[in-house]
Amino acid sequence: MPMVAQQAPYTLLILDDEHPHSPREDVDNFGTMVCFHSRYNLGDDHTHDEPREFLQDVLFGRYAACPTSKYGKPIFDYIKQGNAQGLRMEYNRSVREWELLEINSWSSNDQWHTISSYPANLKGKDVPDWFLEDCLSLLRINELKELVGKIEGMVMLPLYLYDHSGITMNTHPFSCQWDSGQVGWIYADSEAIIKNYGAVTPETIKQSENLLAAEVKEYDYFLTGQSYGFKLYEGDDVIDSCWGFSGEINDVAKYIQAHLPDECKTIVDSLEFHYDIDEDSLLAQTHEAEGENDEDIEI
Repeated sequence: MPMVAQQAPYTLLILDDEHPHSPREDVDNFGTMVCFHSRYNLGDDHTHDEPREFLQDVLFGRYAACPTSKYGKPIFDYIKQGNAQGLRMEYNRSVREWELLEINSWSSNDQWHTISSYPANLKGKDVPDWFLEDCLSLLRINELKELVGKIEGMVMLPLYLYDHSGITMNTHPFSCQWDSGQVGWIYADSEAIIKNYGAVTPETIKQSENLLAAEVKEYDYFLTGQSYGFKLYEGDDVIDSCWGFSGEINDVAKYIQAHLPDECKTIVDSLEFHYDIDEDSLLAQTHEAEGENDEDIEI
């Protein structure tokens, strides 16, 4: 909503930015924002067709690139320990292979059948990629989320969207379940944390969470149209202007004040909301005020 202040010979206008720039475009953000929505193009560009594909790719990329001794091990251990519903991984001594088994959900007698297997003498990176892919493809999405949450140095926050007469985003669920829901995640891995903070520690993990939340808040300002610019007139002439401010309007006024010349910083204290602005009329009012001031000082 526009704001106006007049302090002859100056007129300050804070205006809605009609063409705001998305904070997720052409900006070196700390986090990566991955969203899925049928009607809105949200967050950062990505090539994932659905949420589970994204989670699978994160896990595969993480563990396929691990040192040889850890290749796939967290995934395999998760299944071996009975954490995956409807899946088992067992050693078949007769053929000396590790077998991935899935329960026949369509069967009444709960029979298990082998999905894939690999020779037990293969270790680490020698385990076929397709075996790790088979494991990931059969895990449920909540299990994939749990495994991603166990990745060392990975910070991931959920993204929720409320869609009603406009859209707004948060890292926490909205109270209205009918018009809101989770649309994705924002995350930073250990490489991003080390690059930004120098090391992965409990302190930098917390700082990373706060920074990711701040990026979501900044993006929400963009989604909700809380983007502004200002024009500073001296008489009829624009002597300063700047765009790209975002946030709560009172905070934006403080940011703008820092940009103003020293002689008119106090004009911010006179800001008032206007539903509509006619710049010509406002400038005419400033001229009238100047004329009154001139009459006051006549001798």
